[in-house]
Amino acid sequence: MSKQLDVEKIKNELLSFTQKSVTEFLEENPTLIFYAFAFDCNADYAEINLCLNTESSFEKILQSYQTGEFAEHYQSEEELYELKYSTGDWEYQCFATTYVLTDEEAAAIYDFETEYENQANDLMNLFGETLLDFILTDEFNSIPKTDDFKILCLNHDESIESAELRLNQIKDSRNRT
Repeated sequence: MSKQLDVEKIKNELLSFTQKSVTEFLEENPTLIFYAFAFDCNADYAEINLCLNTESSFEKILQSYQTGEFAEHYQSEEELYELKYSTGDWEYQCFATTYVLTDEEAAAIYDFETEYENQANDLMNLFGETLLDFILTDEFNSIPKTDDFKILCLNHDESIESAELRLNQIKDSRNRT
C-alpha cells in the first residue's frame, strides 16, 4: 500500500451516512417490522448499500420461488436460510448507497496489480467494524425488529456463512481488546 486508509474518517462518514439513511427510511416506512439489516457491499468499488427486509416480503419471494421456475430449489433449511439472507432478493435492498473511496483515492492507496485482494479485505473489515458501531446507536435501536433480528455485512457474491464468520471474527477481536 502506498499510503494507509484513513480508517477513522471512513468509519465516521459511513456511520453518519448509515444513521441518517436509516432514520429517513424508517420515517418513510413507519409500520414495517424487520428481520434483518445488512451492509450489502462491493468492496472492489468501495460501495456500501443499506438493506432491510420484512418477514412478509421474505414470504412473498419464497412463495414465488417455490411455486415458479425455481420450485425444485428452496426446500432445504440451508436453501431457505441462504434465500432469507440474500439481500439481492430483499424488497428493501439498496435503499441507500454510498462509496467510501473515489476511484482516485483507491488508486492512491492500493497497487491494484498486487494488492487487489488486500483492498477488499481491508474494506470489508472496516465495513464490519462500522456495522458493529452502528448497532450501538439510537438509530439502530429505533429499527422495529423481530426477535431473531440479524445484522449482516456481505461482499458481492459472498456466501452468508463467510460473511457471518468475518463479522464474528471482528466481534471476537473487539472482545479481546
